[in-house]
Amino acid sequence: MSRILYLLILLTLVLNISCEDVNNTKKELYEIRDYTIESEWFDEYVYWAENHFIPYASKRIDLVDFWVDKGIEAEVSGTNPVVSINGQSNITWVARYSNKKERDDFFGSLKSDDEWAKVWSMHPKPDSYIHQNARFFKSVK
Repeated sequence: MSRILYLLILLTLVLNISCEDVNNTKKELYEIRDYTIESEWFDEYVYWAENHFIPYASKRIDLVDFWVDKGIEAEVSGTNPVVSINGQSNITWVARYSNKKERDDFFGSLKSDDEWAKVWSMHPKPDSYIHQNARFFKSVK
């Protein structure tokens, strides 16, 4: 009986430690944003991103990285490899947040942020986004 009690206590401790790890260190939210920017505005968009958006965003969120297409054809495969009629994304950036609320608060704050209004006013063509996609992930590493 005491062995069973000991095993139950040990199992409870292990489960609590595992749950703490999941709840504390793995609760970060990664947002992966993909854009397909009109090709004729791509270079101007990249300039705007490098000189206006990235400096602005880096002061406010944990901007993990920001990537632009290198002009190398995408490799698409799988059992049903369907590429969007809009083509592949040519811009991708990743941000890390504590949770979805923090992310939503950041995007919500843009509406009333005068500095963001200045950044957005520098955008070469705000309607050059053919396609936008935001996906949310957690790290399992």
